[in-house]
Amino acid sequence: MQYRLIEIERIPVTLRMFPQTRNGRVSYNHYQRLEPGKVYETSDPAQIAYIKEHKEKVRYTKLLEDALKDVGADYEVIFCKSCGGRVRKIEYRNVEVIEDE
Repeated sequence: MQYRLIEIERIPVTLRMFPQTRNGRVSYNHYQRLEPGKVYETSDPAQIAYIKEHKEKVRYTKLLEDALKDVGADYEVIFCKSCGGRVRKIEYRNVEVIEDE
């Protein structure tokens, strides 16, 4: 499976708690730094599951929402429950899976 950052990401992103399978056991004490425009490849089932489920949650900006709309990325605007909805965040997938053709 191949994957990369979505095209709106302009700076490197570090995926924390990145799983690795060694000797049949999954360890989560790893990270991977992804560079914009670079394609990565893995066959590790734990990494594939992590990448497909990973979402980034950041503070809401209209600029980010517009950029996500422009590239057709799925996102969700989330309102903070503890402060009564005064703080908004955007949750989106910043890593895309490149489908094999």
